[in-house]
Amino acid sequence: QIGVLAHDVPILGIQREHGADINGELRFVSPVPNEWVADIPPVWRWMLTPRPNVGLDANTSGYTSQVYFGLTWTADLFRDVVTPQDRVYFAIGFGPAFNNGRRFSASGSHLSLGSNVLFHPSVEIGYWFNPRYSIAVYFEHSSNAGLAAQNAGLDNMGIRLGLAF
Repeated sequence: QIGVLAHDVPILGIQREHGADINGELRFVSPVPNEWVADIPPVWRWMLTPRPNVGLDANTSGYTSQVYFGLTWTADLFRDVVTPQDRVYFAIGFGPAFNNGRRFSASGSHLSLGSNVLFHPSVEIGYWFNPRYSIAVYFEHSSNAGLAAQNAGLDNMGIRLGLAF
């Protein structure tokens, strides 16, 4: 997936950093074999088949950029909505993020992240036009969960386009 995210949106805190992030993410096939979950009802199967991911947020204004990896769980909400093979989906992800931001900042224009390694939960809702192309609204939060004295957190939100291989 590739997209553009608004950087440090003021959802969970005050906006200190600005600009846009170019976001790119690769999601891989779940390492859980289909035969292991074949007897699980589809409504629950998504919880047992997370997909590994690796991604990048490159800030275009010189503020905090980050790379991340983790697992993403994806559930189909609706299928065959407008056309055959389309679907609306919901995804949640979690893993670590490694950033080049400031751990401590006296400046009001930079975040005090407390660490260059942060927790990285994400949520996404999207639409697959067909098995190959998708569009989604994506939100990610990076913070140290209060494990350091400084914990400004970084929230990014935007639109991503997906291409399945």
